[in-house]
This record gives sequence, C-alpha cells and structure tokens, in this order.
Amino acid sequence: MKKMFKIVALLITLIIIVVVGLFKYVADGMCKNEIYKEYLSPDKSLKAVVFQRDCGATTDFSTQVSILRSNENLDNENGNIFIIKGHPDKVAPVLKWTNQNVLHIYYHLNGDEYKAKKHFGWFNSITIRYNN
Repeated sequence: MKKMFKIVALLITLIIIVVVGLFKYVADGMCKNEIYKEYLSPDKSLKAVVFQRDCGATTDFSTQVSILRSNENLDNENGNIFIIKGHPDKVAPVLKWTNQNVLHIYYHLNGDEYKAKKHFGWFNSITIRYNN
C-alpha cells in the first residue's frame, strides 16, 4: 500500500511540474520586451537595461530593469533586479552607476514594487541603491 501511495504521489508531482512548465512556456511566448534605455557601467563591461515588458492585452504595462554583460542581448524574460507597474514613458527611473559595483536607481520605494533587489550577482556582487 505504501509503495502504491508513493507511486501516485510521484505521478501527481510530475503532472504538476509538466503543467506548470507548459503554462510558463506558453505565457512567456506571449510576452515581449522593448528596450527603453541602457546605462553602461564605468568600465563598460556591464549594462543596466530599462525596458517595458508586454504580455498582451490582459496585463498592465510594466517597467523593468536587468543587469547584463555589455555584449549580452536582453532575453525575453522578466527583469532581474527591478519591476514596477506602469509604462516606462511615465514611470521609468533614472539609473546611474556610481562605480563598477554600485548601481543607483532613482526611485522612491513605496512597497508597490513587484521586485526591488538590493544586490545582484554572486562574484563581484553589485549593490543596488534606491532613492528613498
């Protein structure tokens, strides 16, 4: 009986993983990113990209920020450090690299942000500071 329960539990887990994976695959395919502005780091090895992510008519505009290597293209993914509601034309923050390891985002955090990381990366971690 225990063996049958384990098999059923495993099958249910696998089905859930497949369904979630398919949903993510389909949902990401409906989204696209449009670059609004790029900010190069002082040594030009990195860039902070402000962009709008559009996932169709049923979702609101969002303004997002990702840190990438300067030669890297923006993938069709969510921002890796900062996400807020609204179109970049109206809500995009100004960014400034104060040095190679510190990015300042001029935005007053109010708790409505979807994402607002304060650090990025494992090696040569980047500190992210907000105007609050």
